[in-house]
Parts: sequence; structure tokens; C-alpha cells
Amino acid sequence: MINMLMNKTVKKHRRLSPAAKIMIGVISLCAIVCLCISGYYGWRLISRSDDTAHTKEERQSGAKGEAKISGQTEQNGVILGKTADAGREYIDETLFLGDSNTVRFMTFLDEDGMTFTNALNTIAVVGIGAEGITTVPCEETSWGTYTMDGAVALMQPRRIIMTFGTNNLDIYNMTADLFIENYELQIQAVQNAYPYADLIINSIPPCAEFTHYPIISIEQIKEYNKEILAMCERNEWKYLNSFEALADTRRGFGKTGYFEDDGIHLTDEGLKALFRYIRTHALITEDERPQPLAEMPYIYGPITEIYTVDPLSGQEFEESVLHPEGEEAYSETYIPQEPVSEETAVPEESAVPEEPAEPEIPSESPPAENP
Repeated sequence: MINMLMNKTVKKHRRLSPAAKIMIGVISLCAIVCLCISGYYGWRLISRSDDTAHTKEERQSGAKGEAKISGQTEQNGVILGKTADAGREYIDETLFLGDSNTVRFMTFLDEDGMTFTNALNTIAVVGIGAEGITTVPCEETSWGTYTMDGAVALMQPRRIIMTFGTNNLDIYNMTADLFIENYELQIQAVQNAYPYADLIINSIPPCAEFTHYPIISIEQIKEYNKEILAMCERNEWKYLNSFEALADTRRGFGKTGYFEDDGIHLTDEGLKALFRYIRTHALITEDERPQPLAEMPYIYGPITEIYTVDPLSGQEFEESVLHPEGEEAYSETYIPQEPVSEETAVPEESAVPEEPAEPEIPSESPPAENP
């Protein structure tokens, strides 16, 4: 049967004219070319779809990274997300460690006319860098003077917010890798000293567009903050991205009015914005500190003026940096006083009763005359 069909096809094909045969060949060739072109563009379309999907995924990943830097992530992530205002209580039960901007927390007044923090919940030194956390004895107590990590173990805070890095900025000699390598070791020392406290690492604040310090740049600050965020992710520490509350998103520098003339120290308005951000990006977890808390020494507070030379300029610190004054220097929130021992305590009332006053004796009056 197959042979018969083939013979018929051959015979029929033999009856075609040469022109018809050429036409059939051209049509067949065109069909083959069309199939090849269709296949090529089909492959390109599939490949492009894959590339587009990959690019979209990268864009989403990049957008997620940008969101991380801007702080718009879930509360249960590394970056602290937006919360309800935790109020003054949240601030009072938090221990703040930092440099000169943290020193200003104890000087400037908030909206309620109180200093933002006080000597009981602040350990800060003008000019200190991250390396000084474990090496500089700066916290005075009735038991002696301690480094920051040593003092944390004595003070047993509910949580700790650390802000370091400004005094480590140097576009000529310091890289982000070198900075973060040392900073990570310092933070680990604080965590090991008192592992029961929630640990929050704050971003380095931006600088103003014009500063007195040519060795720092806003680009380096942003690069340091990226490394701080990566460090927090590695160690499961919380990251407080307060940079976004202090920076002008359009220009990238610190907001106008938030910084002093030197370009790096926060004004009262800048501090108010910072603390609004801290209270509305709060971390409130179950208190895991051993109860009752261990005996504590009397806290005199930090020695804020250990360094005499500004590490960012090589010049002596200006008086306004060493002794910052806000609307009113050091409110009555906390005034350190010498502890009074029981042996030298003076009772408010004398133990000797006062003698009763003698009664007055009425004088004899002359007798009345009879009418």
C-alpha cells in the first residue's frame, strides 16, 4: 500500500512543470525562514521575560534595601519600625551611651521642660570614639570609676541605646570596614557584661551641608550606617535608624535648624526631633533582668570632659561643646548629691523635748470702787 502511494506521488510530482517546482521550493524556503524567525523571537521573548522577572526581583530587593535604610520595615525585623509613642517612661528606663551629642541629652530641655536624660541613665564623653567603650574609665560611682561596659553591669538597665561613630569619621584614614570591626567588638563587650538588657544600636546622625570639619562627609556617614545595619543583622541587634528623622531627604544632609554652626552637634530642635523618633520607634519586650536587681553603687554620673582635643580637627574643644547649654543648663530632673551615711545622718527633729513654758501669773488688779 505504501509503495502504491509513493508511486502515485512520484508520478504526480513528475507531472509538475519546472516553474511550479521552483514556486514550491520558494514557498518551502520562506516557510522555513518564517519558522526560524518565529523561533528566535519566541526564545528572545521568553528570555526577556526571565530577565524582566529577575530585574524586578532585584528592584524589589533593592527597594527593600532602601526601605531598610529609611527605616520602613516590620517591627519584628532588625530595624525598629514605627510604634505608638512610648512616652517619658520609655526614656527613663533606657541607658544611653554615646559621645558629645549624647552629653547634650543631659543639658537641653524637652517639651515638658525636663532634660531629655540625666546622670542616672546617661554615660557619655565629649570626643569619645567607639574604641573608648571598653578602654576609658568615665562613669563615677561610690564604688569607683568604671568603663562603659563595666558601668552597664552595675547599673543593670532595662535597655541600652548606643550612638557612636561621629568621632571615628575620617575620609582620609578610616574605612567603614575598619570602623565596624572595632565597633562590633566593643558592643559585644557591653552585651557580655550585661546580657539581660535589650541592645539597640543607633545610626550615626547626619552632618549639615556646611561643617567645620573637612575630614568628614555625608557619604562616609551613610556608608558607616550601612555597615552598622549589616553588623546588627549579623548579631541580631536592633537598629534605630534615627538618621532619617534628622536628614533632609531631598538634599541628603542634616535638616536646617537641627544642627549647630559647627555642622555636627544637635540643637534643641534637633534633639526634640531625635527623641520623638526614639519614643515612636520603641522596643518594649518582656523584662528579663534577674529580680530583684543586685545592689547598686551610688551613681555620680559620667566624666564628660576626659578628652581635651577634638579628634575631628586636632584643635582644643570649644567651650560650647564641653559645656553645652540649652534653654536652661541642667534642670532639676536630677542633681547629684553626696550619699549620706546613717552614722552621720542628722535627725530632722531634736530628741530632747522642749521645756514647757511657765504659765503666766495674772497681776493683781485694784479692787473696784463702790459706787
